[in-house]
Amino acid sequence: MPVNQPLKSTAELPIVQATREQAIPNADTLVSRALALRDTIRAQAEEAEGLGRYTSAMHEAFLNAGFYHMLTPKMYGGYETDLRTFAKVIIEVGRGDPGTGWCLCLGHGHALTTAARWNKTAQDQVFNDEAGYFRASHSLVPAGKAFPVEGGYRIQARSPYQSGIPYSTHATVNVQLVENDTAPGAAPRFLQVLIPAGQFQILDDWGGDKVVGMRASGSNTVVVDDQFVPSEFAIEIDWLAEAELSESEGTRLHHNPMYLGVSQGFLNLELVSCIVGAARAAIDEFMRLMRCKAIPMPPYTPRVQDPMYQRDLGTAVLKTNAAEALVLHAADVYTQHCADAVNGIRPFDRKSDIDVFGLLQEAGKMACEAVETLFRSAGSSAATKGQPMQRYMRDVLMYRTHTTAQFELMAQRIGAVQIGERNSVW
Repeated sequence: MPVNQPLKSTAELPIVQATREQAIPNADTLVSRALALRDTIRAQAEEAEGLGRYTSAMHEAFLNAGFYHMLTPKMYGGYETDLRTFAKVIIEVGRGDPGTGWCLCLGHGHALTTAARWNKTAQDQVFNDEAGYFRASHSLVPAGKAFPVEGGYRIQARSPYQSGIPYSTHATVNVQLVENDTAPGAAPRFLQVLIPAGQFQILDDWGGDKVVGMRASGSNTVVVDDQFVPSEFAIEIDWLAEAELSESEGTRLHHNPMYLGVSQGFLNLELVSCIVGAARAAIDEFMRLMRCKAIPMPPYTPRVQDPMYQRDLGTAVLKTNAAEALVLHAADVYTQHCADAVNGIRPFDRKSDIDVFGLLQEAGKMACEAVETLFRSAGSSAATKGQPMQRYMRDVLMYRTHTTAQFELMAQRIGAVQIGERNSVW
């Protein structure tokens, strides 16, 4: 199928009805399920790259494991899993295959932001989807227009990088509101619009050789062609302009501070959890190669006995351990900030959000360095097509193109916030 032609819509993909567990699984159970799926995830990784998404069998396995319910509110049959546990699960899935982890995480993770920001009318509908679960891709890049009409909006959009869309029940699209009476020089207004599957097309522009890495992440473009969206499914938010939050639709409705809805720290938690998984995967593969290969020069001793390979492995393990510790700490800090805000101790402000973001940025940097070290040391045979190590390297390179992974740029913006400079993206 040529690029920019419609892919099968989510409605045309194999439907697997989600089942609800009578008892909510605890943290250890969810992480154990992810561990148990590692070999299955790895076995489908190459096929998933070609598909541009994880396989239908993997989709069913994730459903059975309950991974599509982790961040869904309890009032809709979900688990309200804490963010530390969520991150652990995503790290383990990413350890099986980073692209698969990205597709799972970025599709399901927006259950949290949807529960935090949308009104009860919209939530009652989307969280009671006929599929038995809710997943929504969400691209923050403005990608279209919203034209006000009676009862809602007509949406015209072409939204790229909708990670997780192939198995999503909805897509969330960022569009600019078109107003006839806008004052000259007025700042544009943007809407986040929640659109159910069947009311948009998914372009076949991801997977295979169309992109360098994260080929299994399902980051296709979504096209919305003059689609009517009721007003309750559209919210006006400028994610980067909010100074602070102490309550939200989600905290009032679900009585859980996790649903406060501060965005930047949580976004980076999703992304970096996948990259720490990639580093764990690279360590696994490097250790396998050490056990079965010799050094490429006399005396041709096994790699496991060679100090250079031991050093590179040790360096990667240290960086990955530190990166994972930062991710889990950031999840805890974010959670505490939410609780403090809802309990009236202090608002969750921009500086708190960027501090969490910065912790995760450093974690992502260390995880990338771990993969890069092991890729260089693994040898040229590990860089050939079909080898896991080159896939992990490509996945990390793809992550490094993401806005959140422009480390020096983000450091400047973090510094601006620290010193109180308002002329910053944060």
